[in-house]
This record gives sequence, C-alpha cells and structure tokens, in this order.
Amino acid sequence: MPAPGAEGLLERELELAHLRRALDHAWHGVGRVVVIEGTAGIGKTTLVAAVREMARDAGMTVRAARGAELEEGFAFGVVRQLFDPVIAAADESRRDELLSGAAELAAPLFDARAAMSQSPGGDSIYPRLHGLYWLCSNFARTQPLALCLDDAQWADDPSLAFFGFLARRIEELPILLVAASRPAVSHPRPALATLLSDPAARLMIPRGLSAEGARRMLEDRISGEVEPAFARACHDATAGNPFLLGELVSEMKESGIAPLAANAPDVRELGPQRVADAMLGRLERASPEAPVLARAVAILGDGARLSDAAALAGVDEPIALKAVGAMRSGDLFGNESGLTFAHPIIRTSIYQSMLHAERVVRHAQAAGLLRARDAAPEQVAAQLLLAEGVEEPWMLEQLELAAHAALALGAPGNAVAYLRRALQVEQEQVDRAALLAQLGQAEALAGVPDASEHLYEAVRMTAAPSERARIAITLGQVLKFTGSSPRAVEVLSGVDSVDDPGLYERVEMELLSNALISFDAHEMLLARIRGLNDTGAPARTARERFVLSLLGFEGVMAADRPVADLMDVVTRAGADFAPVDERAVLPPWMVAAGATRIYCDRLDEAEGIFSAVIQRSRRRGSLIHLLIGLSRRAEIAYRRGDLAEALEDATAAFNLYRNVSVNPVLLQHPIATINNVVAERHGVADDLDDLLRRTDQHLDRDALHSTLALHSRARLLLAAGRLEPALAQLLALGELAPAYGVGNPSFTPWRSDAALILQQLGDTTGAQRLAGEEVEIARVFGAPRALGIALRAFALVQTPPRLDVLQEAVTVLESSPARLERARTLVDLGAATRRTGERAASRLPLREGNDLAVLCGAERLAERARREIEATGARVAAAGTRGVASLTPGELRVAELAAQGQTNREIAQALFITDSTVETHLRHVYDKLDIRSRRKLAGVLLPAEAGAV
Repeated sequence: MPAPGAEGLLERELELAHLRRALDHAWHGVGRVVVIEGTAGIGKTTLVAAVREMARDAGMTVRAARGAELEEGFAFGVVRQLFDPVIAAADESRRDELLSGAAELAAPLFDARAAMSQSPGGDSIYPRLHGLYWLCSNFARTQPLALCLDDAQWADDPSLAFFGFLARRIEELPILLVAASRPAVSHPRPALATLLSDPAARLMIPRGLSAEGARRMLEDRISGEVEPAFARACHDATAGNPFLLGELVSEMKESGIAPLAANAPDVRELGPQRVADAMLGRLERASPEAPVLARAVAILGDGARLSDAAALAGVDEPIALKAVGAMRSGDLFGNESGLTFAHPIIRTSIYQSMLHAERVVRHAQAAGLLRARDAAPEQVAAQLLLAEGVEEPWMLEQLELAAHAALALGAPGNAVAYLRRALQVEQEQVDRAALLAQLGQAEALAGVPDASEHLYEAVRMTAAPSERARIAITLGQVLKFTGSSPRAVEVLSGVDSVDDPGLYERVEMELLSNALISFDAHEMLLARIRGLNDTGAPARTARERFVLSLLGFEGVMAADRPVADLMDVVTRAGADFAPVDERAVLPPWMVAAGATRIYCDRLDEAEGIFSAVIQRSRRRGSLIHLLIGLSRRAEIAYRRGDLAEALEDATAAFNLYRNVSVNPVLLQHPIATINNVVAERHGVADDLDDLLRRTDQHLDRDALHSTLALHSRARLLLAAGRLEPALAQLLALGELAPAYGVGNPSFTPWRSDAALILQQLGDTTGAQRLAGEEVEIARVFGAPRALGIALRAFALVQTPPRLDVLQEAVTVLESSPARLERARTLVDLGAATRRTGERAASRLPLREGNDLAVLCGAERLAERARREIEATGARVAAAGTRGVASLTPGELRVAELAAQGQTNREIAQALFITDSTVETHLRHVYDKLDIRSRRKLAGVLLPAEAGAV
C-alpha cells in the first residue's frame, strides 16, 4: 500500500506516523480506531483532513462527518452525514447492495418517511446499531473504508453509540475509524466518554507548537523572516495553538504590526479573546452583508443552506452569495457545499457576540423558516429547544413529530428533550396528559430516574377511561421492569369502567403478569388468581391463553397437581405462540407456558418457545426480552446437562443488563445458571467470593425466582467444601412461603442437597426425613428429573446406600432429558456397587457416567468418575478433544447453519457476530470433526469440508 505524506503539518510527524500505521492495518483487513483529543484550535481538524487525504490516496472509500453544537439533539445526525449522501445518490441496485442483509435494519435512518411511519419500539437502537455495522461491512466489501469524524464532542448520542459499537468489533473489518474531539472532561457525556476510553482506540493528544514551530509557522504565513523575540511573544500569547497563531497573523496584517522584536509587547496584548474579537472585524471588512449573514449561519448551524441563511438574514440570495465568496476568501467559511465555518471557534465567537435575547428570537425565526420549507421535524425541534419562552401555534406538532421520529429510530433521550420542551408550550388545546404519558414512556426507555412520575401524573389527569387504561398499562410495564411490581399492581387494579373488552383484557393480563415475578405482587393478587376459572376447553382468546398458562405455572409452584394435569392445562393454552401483534415480542402467556414446560421436563418444547423469543427479540432489538429468552434457554441447557451452552447464554444475558434498566428479578435466572455451572467445574473455591458477592449484589428477595439464585448460592458453598453455610442456606429456603416454589423439587430440589449435607455431618435421621419428603412430593408431581434427584439422595442417606433405589433413579432419569443428573446417579451407583466388592459390575455405570459427565462438561464429576474407575483396577481413556461433543455452543450453532446452506455472511448476520468469527468457528469445526461426524451433524457435508473456509 502506498504511504502518502501530508504537507504543511508542523511538528506532527509522530501523529502522522501513527495514522499511517493504523491506515495500513485497516487496508490489510485489521480495523483500527484512532481518537485525536485536544483543545480547540490545536490541530485536530488538520490531522483529520490529513488522514482523509492519505486514505483517498491509498484507494480507500472515505466518508467524513463533523459534529455541530446545534445537532446534538438530531438523532443519528452524524451517521446520516456519513452515509446519507451516498445512499441517496445510489441507483436502486447499489442501494439494495449497501442495505442488503442485516444492513436493512439501518434503512429507516436514511428514509424520513419510513422512520416516521414506524411505531416507537422498546430499545430499538440496537437493531439500528447492528444494521449500521453491516452497512459499514457492505461498504468495505469492495474496498477498505475510512470513517473520519471531526468535533465528536458535538455528535449526537445515538451516533456516538454506534461508533462505540463499531469500535468494539472493528478489528474484523477493513475499516479505519478516526474521531477528533475536545477532551471529554469539557463535554461530560457518557456516550462520548465511552468512545474516547474504548480499549480498542489508539489515543493521540496533539500538543501546542514549540517556540521554534511557532516561528516556522509565522514565517510560512508571513513569507518572510520573523525575529526570535517576536516569535516567542506570539508563542506565549497563544500557547502554541496553531489556529490562534493563524488568526494572530491575520490580525497583525490588518493592524500593520511587523514581526520585529520591538513589537513583541504589542503581540502580548493580542490574547485569544482579542483574536476572537478580531474575527468580527474581519467579517465587516469582508462584505457589508457578511456580519448579519454569519450570524444567521451561526444560528442555523454548520451546513446551512444559502437560501435559509439569506432568508434569516433578510438578504437577497445573489447578494448573500457574493458575501459568502468574500468570507471564503477570508478563510471564515470553508469550501463545503453547505455554509460551514472554517473552524468552530469562529462560529462560537460570532454566536456569543449576540445577546441571549437576540439568539432566542433568531432560533424561533429559524424554526419557523425551516418548518415553512418542510424540513425534518428534528431540525425544527433543534431550533425550538434553543428558543425557550417563545410560542407559536405550530410548535407542539413539530416537537411531537420529532419525538416520534426519535423514538422510532431508537433515540429516547432525544425524544425526552423534545417532549419536555413541548410541555412548556402554554396553549389551551394542549393535551397535557397525553404529553406526560409520552414523556414518561420516553424517560423510561432512556433510563431516566423516576420516569414513572410523569406517567402517574398522566393517569391522574386523564378522564377518558380507555385512554387512562392505555397509560396505566404503560406505567405498569415501566414499574414491573424496573422492580416495582407491587406499585404496578396498585396502578392496574385501579383501572375500571373500560368499555373495550380487548383493552380490559390487556389490563388484566398486564396486572396478573406481575404475579409471575414478585412475591409481594403475588400475595396482592392471590384472591384474584384463585378466582380464575379453567373451563376445560381450549383457549380462544389472548386472555384465556394467559389464564391457562398462569394456572399451569401456579400448579408448578404449589406442587399440588401432577405433571400430566398441568401439561393438559398449558397445552390447551395453544401451541402457536406467535403474537398477533408483531410488536409483542413476548406475550404474557409465553413466559408462564414456557416456564411450566421447563419444570415439567418438556425441555424441547420450552426451548422452542424461548428460542423463538430470542429470534424475535434480536429482530426487534428488544434487549429486555432478549435477556429473558437467553436466561430461560440457559436454564433449559443446564437442566439438560449442556453446561457450556448454559454458561454462554447465561453470561450473554447477564452482560445485557449493562445496556438496559430492568427489574433485578430478570437477573436471578442467569446468575443461578452461572453459579450452577461453575459449581460443576474445577476452581470454584478460587472464584467463590466473587460469585457470592455478585449473587448477593443483584439478589432481589421479592423476586419469586430468587429461590433459584439462593439455591445456586448454596451449591457454590457446597462445591467449595463449606458444608455448614451451605446447609444453613438450604434450610432457609425451606422457610420461604410456598409461592416461592420451595414446595416443588422440580423447581428447587433443596431437600436433596440438604439431606446429603446432613448425612455428611452425621445427622442421618434428619437426612432421611428430608430425602423421604422429597421422594414423596416428587412421585406425586411426576417430573422424571425431580424424582430421579430425590431417589438418588434418598438412596445415599441410607446405611449402607440402597443400590436398588439408585438403580430406580437411573431408570427414571432415562426418561428425562437431564443428562447431568443421570451421569451423577450412574457414578454414585457405580461407586456404591464397588464398595460392596462388585468391582466388575461397577465399571459399566461408572464408564457410562464418566462419558455423560465429559459430554456435559461437568469436570468435577468426570474426575470423580475416573478415580472410581481406576479404583476398580480398570484404565480410563483420556477425555477426547474431538467429535461433536467437543464443539462449543457457538461452533455448533455456526456449523448447523452452515450445514443448512447459509453463507458465512448470512450466519454472521443471523447470530449477531462477525464474518471472521464465523470463519474461525468453521475452521475449528473442520479440525475437530471427521467426515462421518460432519455428515452426522446435520445430514449433509459442512461447507468447511468443501474448502469454503
């Protein structure tokens, strides 16, 4: 790759070398991020221009954008600067190519009509970010891509979120991302700080020119010799800031100051403020119309249209065009197609030269002008945010339209700003309740503390029953997902007199859904739940589906009905879980119906439900529902014995928590699964304190499913050999109310674990009592996994262990999908048999248990099995590293999709991973599997076998 230079950059050799190196890496397919951080005028823009030139000379596609103070509230404004011109100018074929595959998720950003027609989504920024990532990938398919962002401190938060999203994945793509920004401390915005501190970013901090560098710059600008004392005075006056030095030269020329040592005192009086003031004088000298036109552009923002600026300034366009030419000649305007100041310092100086009252009036005029020419509502709204106290009849509509667009694009923070401004409009026709409802919902999506207060106010102010019910539903969902289910019950219980049956059903389902996650809410709703009626017929409506699913789940928690009865109930709820409304990613009945299937050992059916939730959540970008789906699928994988898959899904779910404000109850499942998997592996003692601390930190004891986390906590303690604390934790579970599910061993088999500990501590009577109770309950309930676990514990607490009961447990578990529990019971059966002297007879269950333990990834159990086998005098084969069982969950999913004929790119987009990750997984699959295994995996040869990777 050629290594082009950049002329005219003083004392920037090190920075240019770093930029060339990053560009070279990107050119060869290893993406890089470079952040240039420095004060205004230090030369960041010059470096960005230099890297743009280098990238173009190298043959890269170059896209550039610049943040602007007025555009911070314009959702994805900087992203649109980067890509909108290309997409708008592309023919249909090229547009389809750029927006193909997952990149289609970003299409609404470049189609105002499509964006406005979309319904606001939950946390829909994530499909946008995913789509933009693949848009960049599509751009870079034919030639490497350079993205250059100047003045990132003024970029909008959604755009910054994308740059952070891209930075974390950029190494997989031939892309160079260069972002220039003022220091984050001067612009304390989380999205900017995250980008600037990203570990993938190479940070460059240009310094001011040295005294010698300042002298060289002065001589270059003046085209003559500069005496050293004069040069030092200029350096001291500007601290070596290149922009201020350049402006100082312009002022010297205007004032007739020669670069002589005798004039050094005059220079020291020309500090930065004097330089800024001098710009205004240069404007007046450029053209009589230049000052008023420049003020109009300062109000409208960089990139303003000539027609808009002329209209706001009250100047005819031909005259304005002449003034623009003069300002460009005087280095006040850049040469971009729109009207843009040559440097933000110039714009700031002109903007601040106006009185605050004048700026307010001008922004209001600019808003009216933009509205008159049918500009995007967000552009109009950006002006209205700066025109506080000014009111016009049309303002409310524009602000609401802008808020709708921002929500549809996944930028609730922008919507909050627009709606708060809308509430300041004092007009009789303003529907304040509706505005408060919209604001509360936007605040909830943006993670604003106390977002529910505006929704509460909206409920109180709304008189129409139907509208009040709709707002109450929104408020109820906000409260439920932020850990306030009892308050949600209070709000929704107060909804009455709703004539629309469908709406009333939605209120009731939302109300009762709180009983699935909160103990206090469950207690508040207990009478209502007991009054629900099962007609014995299949469900015909959404409400009937929900009622049957809820009754099934209640039966599990109470353990008062056998599995067959409960499965009849949830089966009548319906097998088709696709929602009528595609926006409903997770209808209320799906959670209850899926959970019931988990605890009734219908793991394949449950996995089908929650895998569908995961797919729909990814497509819709709903992180909350994706977290729920991954958490439940992780629990299913653990119960089945797929420990690696369980850990992968549970960890992914836990990590999602950082990106969305949710009820801590949603963390109980992934935390419990992570703990349970770790307890089956080596090194649990090393991680014990961290795991316990995390469990306690996120524990919500009001959560019905906190039982799972508490049980997993006990298993961690037990695996670390801390018997007494583990026993205390388990016995404390038995003290919880039945609604926590402690009565059903299929939910939490705490009695079995406690019994085995009591046996080790010498309390055989207590151990046998607890184990006997669990066997009795498990037989009535009838779930094979729970019964097998109970029988195993009951057998082991007898003296000597009951081989016949262990064999019964093995037989019961054969009809269960719980491989791990079967492996555990087989090892116990083999060990107990060996201790009777039947060494040969013990080897078969031990070997089978060892094989299953290895398949599950249960390291500690497999090691115990190998020790037992060796104790029989037999040899144990080393654990294999090949075959389907050796594949990680990620490798297996990629391999299955590849076997279905999907390309690497299609697989990457479907699984939200990168092309190179897919390629790496397929290489591993190819290395680990022989031809027969590859055929067995999905019935066809993998593309890897044919050399696709």
